[in-house]
Amino acid sequence: MFHFGILAVFLGRVMGLGIPKSWTRAVGMSDELYHFLAITIGAVAGVCTTVGLALLIYRRRTVGPVFRATTRMDKVMYLVLAVVIALGMWNTIAGSILNLGGHYDYREGVSVWFRGIFRFDLHPELMADAPIGFQLHGMAAMLLFALWPFTRLVHVFSVPLGYLWRPYVVYRAKQPREAVGSRPPRRGWEGVRRPEERVGPF
Repeated sequence: MFHFGILAVFLGRVMGLGIPKSWTRAVGMSDELYHFLAITIGAVAGVCTTVGLALLIYRRRTVGPVFRATTRMDKVMYLVLAVVIALGMWNTIAGSILNLGGHYDYREGVSVWFRGIFRFDLHPELMADAPIGFQLHGMAAMLLFALWPFTRLVHVFSVPLGYLWRPYVVYRAKQPREAVGSRPPRRGWEGVRRPEERVGPF
């Protein structure tokens, strides 16, 4: 659930931040249709990501081997990731659905600022004029990107192409140890014998 949800969130961010409004209008998508799709699909993806993250944290805390393999950086990563997701959900619900604090078109503000980073054409005033929720979301996301190479999130960049050509894994059932000897194997739990009752060299 988390992986499918975060993938949908990522694709939504690529479309919302990376594609200018003029491009979607050029292909015949109205602003109203874009807003409707962004809200509905984004809300579903956000809920799936949030629930999935909660399940991942629950598993990491309750499964012994997974909990023992958890590092401090894992805990920091989960915290920052949860903050990023929570702020993104808040911006979607409060800004777009409940319209708290007035209407804000991020495609004319934050999106232009974000694309300018990659063109070395910075417009810090656009982020400065954005609502506080978008500013905090951007700061938390930048912090997450800085932590990314030092956490388990780095597995996003590993592509298992070798899996397509790996040899088959052969699975064989283990033969019970009791079946090797002369007596037939017993079903169910077999208690521990006292030393004087043991038969054989062991």
